[in-house]
Amino acid sequence: MINSKIKIFNDDSLLFSSYQYYTVPFLYTMAMILISYFENAWIAIWIVYTLIPFLDEFFSLDLRNPTKDEQMKLESEMKFKLPLYVCVIFDWISLVWMINFLLNNEIQLFNKLGIIFLCGNLAASNINIAHELFHKDNLLDKLLGTVTLARNLYTHFAIEHLHGHHRHVATPKDPASSLKGQKIWHFLPQTIIGSYLSAWNYEADLMQKKYGSVIRIQNRMIWYTISYFIIPCIFYYYFGFLGCAYFLGTVINSVVYLETINYIEHYGLSRKEIEPGKYEKVDIRHSWNAPHRLSNYLLFKLQRHSDHHENPYKSYQTLCSYDESPQLPHGYTVCILLAWVPKLWFEIMDLQLKNWEQHKKNVTSEQVHQKMLNFIFKIGIVTTTLATASIAL
Repeated sequence: MINSKIKIFNDDSLLFSSYQYYTVPFLYTMAMILISYFENAWIAIWIVYTLIPFLDEFFSLDLRNPTKDEQMKLESEMKFKLPLYVCVIFDWISLVWMINFLLNNEIQLFNKLGIIFLCGNLAASNINIAHELFHKDNLLDKLLGTVTLARNLYTHFAIEHLHGHHRHVATPKDPASSLKGQKIWHFLPQTIIGSYLSAWNYEADLMQKKYGSVIRIQNRMIWYTISYFIIPCIFYYYFGFLGCAYFLGTVINSVVYLETINYIEHYGLSRKEIEPGKYEKVDIRHSWNAPHRLSNYLLFKLQRHSDHHENPYKSYQTLCSYDESPQLPHGYTVCILLAWVPKLWFEIMDLQLKNWEQHKKNVTSEQVHQKMLNFIFKIGIVTTTLATASIAL
């Protein structure tokens, strides 16, 4: 990690500010404007995958942790809930708007793919919003989290995440934890199928214990599974075959994006088995963190993932960054793309993993940092070319 960062942020004042968390609503608004006037989403994609990583590289890292007194005050601030609620509303509005726009305008296939890709990416960021909401005891939050997951045909994620992933993370029992040397396309079927089965088994056991039967009206997995067929049928009824296809395109994109995040969050990390089938307690050593500022705002502090796993019910604005946690070589927006280049991912992350295991603190070698800079530069070339080509069409 380079030390020469531009320090233009006042971390003390930003700690109690919620404005930076409106980044996602801003992206939704900007995307709809660009698409409306230019039929183009590639410029917004360039901003997410080139401009934000570039700025992350030069702006100071987001390392300021709230004190215990500050955490209590932050937890009580309603203003931090509002960006989450705004994102839920934008998610559904933008989906319906996008489908109508694609159906009612003649758009080049290249630009059409860009629009679907961007909409899927934004939907994936909203799964992160759902994740923040369903971790809460508040009934409204849980409802909004479920509604957001339903838009992505992934409602079972809430059950598996709360009762499976948090319990079994960084062990062979967790389908959402990736192994060292495991390629992303081998991980995806493991986590997508495994997470569904894990949620089904949990709910089946719960129904059996409470009611003596799995097939009960209270079984959420039955309703969730039915909804995975009903929701596409609703889109087919209102928007036809093409509209339903556009919807499913964003769903596939968002689910793959989400599970790629799972892939990078726990890659190669494992908890010690202290006796057969029993593992050491989850702590801040079992998730990868990334203190890169703008991508942290974009993802509502998801990159402080170690603290989230040690304290699952803390709100995003109170999460802390720890030097003892393993450190990703860059923010999530870059590492998500890096995961899809397995040779380079293994070169960088296996070295990063080795450095962390040796030093037990954040160590990013100059060799790793240079590889990341080269990768960011190549991403910039690709996304700039795509954005330029889309304008020329």
